Amino acid sequence: METAKIKIGKVDSEHAGSFSAAFVLPITRDGRVLLTKEKRGQIIKYGMLGGVARSDETDFQCMSREAKEETGGALSLITLARIADGRGILDGSKVYYEKSKSFAVKHDLVVASDLDVDSRFEPAKVASMRTGRATIAKKKGKAKAKAATVQLGIEFVPIANVRDWQWRSRKMHHNPSVLCARLMKLGE
Repeated sequence: METAKIKIGKVDSEHAGSFSAAFVLPITRDGRVLLTKEKRGQIIKYGMLGGVARSDETDFQCMSREAKEETGGALSLITLARIADGRGILDGSKVYYEKSKSFAVKHDLVVASDLDVDSRFEPAKVASMRTGRATIAKKKGKAKAKAATVQLGIEFVPIANVRDWQWRSRKMHHNPSVLCARLMKLGE
């Protein structure tokens, strides 16, 4: 398992040029993890907040922007700023998954208004944020033929579920499952 010490605003030299996506796993102090619920084709499973990085952003900026998009802007501005600045990162490290060229971190979700963020999820807001991105990709000729991911919601699940490899393999999409497995090993 690859881990990297946190370097705010930079991707470490070993992974420079190979970083294409970043994910954040918000964890509450009472042991809940915020995940996305997504439909890919006919399959509905959990994923993580995150996605493909833009060429001008750091891994933390990508995590923050994607967390905003995938929650429909329901996460507080304080939490989004903390993620973008690399503050509140648990265990002081990030993990890297070579196959997807992705970084991920665990984030301490402490802002009181974010502890029920799942109840404020609005599918229409998420769809409009994602539609804008898809429209830009089509105009640039970058539309992909694979099935689009449909964001169904965000949910808090017990951290014990995310630690359980059987639960992850049944309930999570592959790349988020691998990243979660690596994140759960940090601090053990």
